[in-house]
Amino acid sequence: MKQNPVLSTVAVAALVFGAASSRVPLARAAEPYDIDCKLILCLAGGFPVGCTDAFNHMIDRITSTPPKSPIGTCLMNDGTPYDDYDAEYGWLPVTSREAFSCPEGKTLYHEVGIDDRQTGVRAFCYKSSTTYGFGDGRTTVYVGKSAPEYYDLRTHITVEPGTDAAYSPGWQRWRTGGTYGGFVRVITD
Repeated sequence: MKQNPVLSTVAVAALVFGAASSRVPLARAAEPYDIDCKLILCLAGGFPVGCTDAFNHMIDRITSTPPKSPIGTCLMNDGTPYDDYDAEYGWLPVTSREAFSCPEGKTLYHEVGIDDRQTGVRAFCYKSSTTYGFGDGRTTVYVGKSAPEYYDLRTHITVEPGTDAAYSPGWQRWRTGGTYGGFVRVITD
């Protein structure tokens, strides 16, 4: 599997399209039958500009009752389904450290605790910290604190797996617009 983190999302989409163009039509104005083809390309490209409809289609599919796979049927020009990809996804619970991200140069503080039978998460980003005291009297001061980015979905797609043209951007995280997670109290200070 080839991975090149230096490529821009637009270049990634072009690379994926180039690898699959002989078999997958690029969706210009995504019609119901080809939005899934667009979704394959947009997901592999990191949902660059112009892919909002494909992202929303994926979210609608995985949040439907019952949930569906992220990608439906993508039809090639001859009407046969394109299925030369592997797609995985999973929800990230707010209690997972992976659900939060800090900008470069900052460190994530993430702590999960239970207080009065309620789960609480404390998450924030910080530039530096200094600890004073010893034992139970220890105190840590965090400098440059800010709220972290929150993601509730992670995805992974490999287009053309097992071939020389195989491409995967690796695991990606997304914010679907959901909240931190119902019964969980999140403090981001």
